[in-house]
Amino acid sequence: MYMKKRKVTTAWEVQVAILSALAIILYNFPKFQLPFFPGMLSVQFSMLPTIIGGFALGPVGGIYIVLIKFIFKLLTTRSAGVGEFVDLIIGVCVVLVTSLIYKYIKSKKGAIIALIMGSITWVVVAVILNWLWAIPFYCNTFGMDKVIGMIMVIPGVNESNYMSKYLLFGCLPFNLMLASVVSIVTYIIYKRVSWLFEKMTNKIEKKNRV
Repeated sequence: MYMKKRKVTTAWEVQVAILSALAIILYNFPKFQLPFFPGMLSVQFSMLPTIIGGFALGPVGGIYIVLIKFIFKLLTTRSAGVGEFVDLIIGVCVVLVTSLIYKYIKSKKGAIIALIMGSITWVVVAVILNWLWAIPFYCNTFGMDKVIGMIMVIPGVNESNYMSKYLLFGCLPFNLMLASVVSIVTYIIYKRVSWLFEKMTNKIEKKNRV
C-alpha cells in the first residue's frame, strides 16, 4: 500500500511541476494588451494549465499550480504584488469551483457545468477584488491621476465615475472574455491531452517497479 501511494505521489508531483512550468510560460507568452481595454489588463493564458491541472489532478493539484505560478510571478512584479495577489485569489477560487464540480460530475456535461461556473466565479471575484482592494490600492500608492489616465481609454471617465466605468466597461467584460476563451479552449483540448497524464503515471509507476 505504501509503495503504491509513493509511486502515485511521484507521478502527481511530476505532473504538477510540468503544468506549473507551462502556466509560468503562458503567463509571459503570449501576453498582450487590447487597445479598447485599460492598460493594466493584459491577455495571458496561464489559467489554462491551472484548470486542466484541477481536472486531472484534483483541487489540491490545481491549487499547487496556482501557488507555484504566483511565487514566480511575484519575483518579477510590476504592480507591487497587487496584481499577483488578485490573480492568486481568482486562480484558487476558479480551480476549486471547476475541479470540485468535475470531480463529482465526471462527464462532458460535468465539464461544461464546471467551466461555466468557473467563468462566473472568475468574473465575480475579479470585479469584487478590483472594486474593494486593487483599484483603491493603486490610487493610494500611485496617485488617482495616474490610475484615471490608464482608464481614459474608456469614454467619459472622470474622478467621480472612474470606479464604476472601469468595473462595468473594463474589468467585467475583459475578465468575461478571457474566462470564456480559456474555458472553451480547456473544453476542446482536455480530453485530447488527458491520456498523457495516465500514460505518464503508468510510465513512472513502471520505472519505480524496476
